[in-house]
Order: sequence, then C-alpha cells, then structure tokens
Amino acid sequence: MFDSCEIRIHPTGSAIARMGTITQGQGHQTTYAQIIATELGIPSEVIQVEEGDTSTAPYGLGTYGSRSTPVAGAAIALAARKIHAKARKIAAHMLEVNENDLDWEVDRFKVKGDDSKFKTMSEVAWQAYHQPPAGLEPGLEAVHYYDPPNFTFPFGIYLCVVDIDRATGETKIRRFYALDDCGTRINPMIIEGQIHGGLTEGFAVAMGQQMPFDAQGNLLGNTLMDYFLPTFVETPHWETDHTTTPSPHHPLGAKGVAESPHVGSIPTFTSAVVDAFSHLGVTHLDMPHNAFRTWKALREHGAAL
Repeated sequence: MFDSCEIRIHPTGSAIARMGTITQGQGHQTTYAQIIATELGIPSEVIQVEEGDTSTAPYGLGTYGSRSTPVAGAAIALAARKIHAKARKIAAHMLEVNENDLDWEVDRFKVKGDDSKFKTMSEVAWQAYHQPPAGLEPGLEAVHYYDPPNFTFPFGIYLCVVDIDRATGETKIRRFYALDDCGTRINPMIIEGQIHGGLTEGFAVAMGQQMPFDAQGNLLGNTLMDYFLPTFVETPHWETDHTTTPSPHHPLGAKGVAESPHVGSIPTFTSAVVDAFSHLGVTHLDMPHNAFRTWKALREHGAAL
C-alpha cells in the first residue's frame, strides 16, 4: 500500500519535506532528513520534516507494521531523485555544458575532468527560482507516491541464555545476543536505539507483563504498580550485531527494523525458559515467565529443592 512525500527546496538551499506517515518515537525526522541530505547534498540541519498534518501533507497510509522506511523512505528517495534530475538540467545550463558532462559529488555538480567548474545544490536552488533555463518552469520541488512492488523482509537471529533459581523461580538473563539485518542501514544510531527498545519491550512481555482477571472478570492489576515496566535495573545487557543484505525491492535497499526485536525476542526468551525445563519433559510454558509462575511450574513438575 502506497505512501507519499513532497519535497520543496527553497531559494536559500534549505528544504521542507512532508510525508503521510507520523513518528511514534522512531526518529523519523532524523532518518528522513538523512535520506534527503544524501540524495540532494543538502545539510540535514536545514531540512524541515513535517508529518501527520492532514491540512498540508500528501496522502499516505500512516505508520504501522514497520513500513515507514520501506514505503515512505522509498517515496522520499524517489521524490528527491526527481528534484536531482531537474537540478542537473539547471546546473548544466549554468555551466554551459551538456547534462552528460556533469558528475555529482556530495553536494555539487561538477564538469567532468575539471574540478574547478561546479555548482552546488544551493546555487542551483537560487537559479531555479530566479533564472531557470528557457522552457523549464521555475521552482525546485517534487511529489512522489510509492506503491511497493513487493514486501521487504528483515532477517535476524536471536540467542538467549537464562539461569533459573530452583528455590524462587527467579529467572536471570545471562546473555542475549541479537543479530539483525534490515538491509541498507540509513542511520545506525537510530537503528540501534530501535533494537534496544524493541528488545526491552520483548523482555517485558515475555518475562512479566500480564493483565490478570478474577473469575468474575475483574481486572486485578489496576495500576502500574501491578504491571511490569522494566527499568535499567531489570533490563538485561543486550549484545547486538548486524549483517547487511540490501532489499532488491527498495530504491535504497532498506527494510523495516522497528518491530523485528519485539517479534524475535519474545519467543527467544520463552524458548530459553522452556529449554531449562526440558529435562523434566516440559515442552510448553505460558507467558509471562515471572518468578511466581516459574516457581509454580517447578513444583508442578517436581523440580523444587
């Protein structure tokens, strides 16, 4: 399902970009600005990213299912490439050469074989609004709607080692290793933050979060005092790693990443706990694996001290 992007380069060389997605803490502004900066050579500090304003944004289907970079990110890149193509025409006019005689380098078009002859994107932006080539309309902006030809599939492998106290049922995460492959890594720091957040959320779900009800259907956990929210004290040390396999279906080779650690970590925690019970013939244990539930399972299977 499609998403969209509108990019407008101002005469000053700064830019505003509008998308149909909305950030939920994933750092869209950083990632989206970096895509535009890479494609157009504009510093990310002068790129304003605007999302979710239905009075100005182009149509989009929003943020869910780890689709922001795979879909909106592609729309951004392709809108930027439309601008880049027009900017090349303007730069060729300014330098009095053919478009094919230009090379692109970071933030400028330069004449092949002569590094002294070039025009930066800022210079091109000014020209676009003041003296564009004959037959070329003024301005430097583009809109692109990207409808993915296929899904992107992130890869990964997670390994967990646990120690269970047979007397109390308390489970300690000795090691947790997470390797993710989200294709082209646009901003490694943003990716690492999302992975750490997703792993912590997965740890909470697998190891403690529960909304218990009594026989009459009354909620027994009425406050956050009764609901497991892991802090720095409880959260394990995450060992993270990555490989990079660019997606063939995406213009940047990027895949989703935000939900990968949540999807992958929960069964990994459960599998580790179940494996600790395997010598007792146990093949299944319901989540969450908090100390009380694990202690009960130990006694039910005759493993108490």
